[in-house]
Amino acid sequence: MAEAREVALPGGYDDEFVNSVDEDLHCSICHLPLKEAVQTGKCGHRFCRQCLDEHFRRLEVLREPLNCPVERNTLIRDKDIFPDKATERKILSFIIKCPSNGCQWTGELRSKTDHLTSCPRKIVPCTNKNCSETMTRDKLQKHVTTTCPWRILRCTHCSESHPECKTEAHHAECKKFPLNCSQNCGAVIPREKISAHIEKDCPLTIISCPYFDHMGCEAKIQRREVESHLQAAMRLHLDLACVKLGDTQKKLEETTKKLEKRVNALEKRLHYFEEGCESFTWRIDGFSEVLRKAKSGEETILESSPFYRYGYKCKININPNGIHAGENTHLSVFLVIMKGEYDATLTWPFNKKFTFTLIDQQETEHNKENIVMSLTSDPKLSNYARPVKKENIGRGYPQFVSHEELQKRRYIVDDTIFVQVHITSVGY
Repeated sequence: MAEAREVALPGGYDDEFVNSVDEDLHCSICHLPLKEAVQTGKCGHRFCRQCLDEHFRRLEVLREPLNCPVERNTLIRDKDIFPDKATERKILSFIIKCPSNGCQWTGELRSKTDHLTSCPRKIVPCTNKNCSETMTRDKLQKHVTTTCPWRILRCTHCSESHPECKTEAHHAECKKFPLNCSQNCGAVIPREKISAHIEKDCPLTIISCPYFDHMGCEAKIQRREVESHLQAAMRLHLDLACVKLGDTQKKLEETTKKLEKRVNALEKRLHYFEEGCESFTWRIDGFSEVLRKAKSGEETILESSPFYRYGYKCKININPNGIHAGENTHLSVFLVIMKGEYDATLTWPFNKKFTFTLIDQQETEHNKENIVMSLTSDPKLSNYARPVKKENIGRGYPQFVSHEELQKRRYIVDDTIFVQVHITSVGY
């Protein structure tokens, strides 16, 4: 029996019973009043369920057969062990004293748990997060709300919540915490407004004379001394103003001359846009690599640099591997109307005829067979309306020239092609 006590963990009731508990109601392992009593069917010994389970666990670890810890009889867990409900009810009816020091409560053992949930003398932990202190329950409320260093307090300045023990650290960085002006002007300002106070309001801040930008007065004075400075330096400011006025007149004359030159240049440029109708030619180098990337899906579209015709901002888009009806078989070409700086002066919608030309690079002019296709804008289409975004959707030819035809003549020379667009007024 001594050996059995050494290998088992106590599992019985260790409460202080008002009356003694008979020996036959004690566990044969822990020697305490039985808790969740079980009984062996073969030898009739009683044990705490926990004590017997621990005894069996140790035997299983040692790979030994299960047995009664008193008589060593072999036991089968599912057949030879039974709950002893009658003994359990009897033990639960015994009167015990409250285990809490200073509590005078007595009652049946079965009522112990209910009593301890409200026992004023039970030792309980503080309910505040991070606090490790314990105390009797009757002192918990005061500790939690009044003395606990981990009780949550609301900052009176910013209304953020922090533990009481962190309040000082919070005040050291709280943006709303009041501080004296660092220049000792006597003002008390929230920490977050100190810089603005010094820059805009503090009377002791050193600032430039208000006439520094306009007249060039280089005096540095405290903000509170501005008025007295303006009175004392009135003659100085007048002299500076005269010098500044002379410089301004000179710069105005120079600016006027520059502006006149720009206006003349702009007028010439606008005239050129209104009257000019020459072609825009786009040179595309490395065409074989461009076509390879287009067929692999890396770069499916090329865009020319923007150009102006009749004041309209335009560009050419080319799909080397084609789109829509020309996909995978043709080179597609489109004219795109873009948002330009002269749009407010132009007539909308765009109403012009445009002609695409793929240049045949034959050396002699009479042997050239350029590929030419023309299109007249349709005012009803949104492609030609005044752009509201960066650019409109282009219009042109998905089947401008087939890949097969590109190879027949000298459209590609030194891996370079030339695409030209010619824009004219409708009727020309």
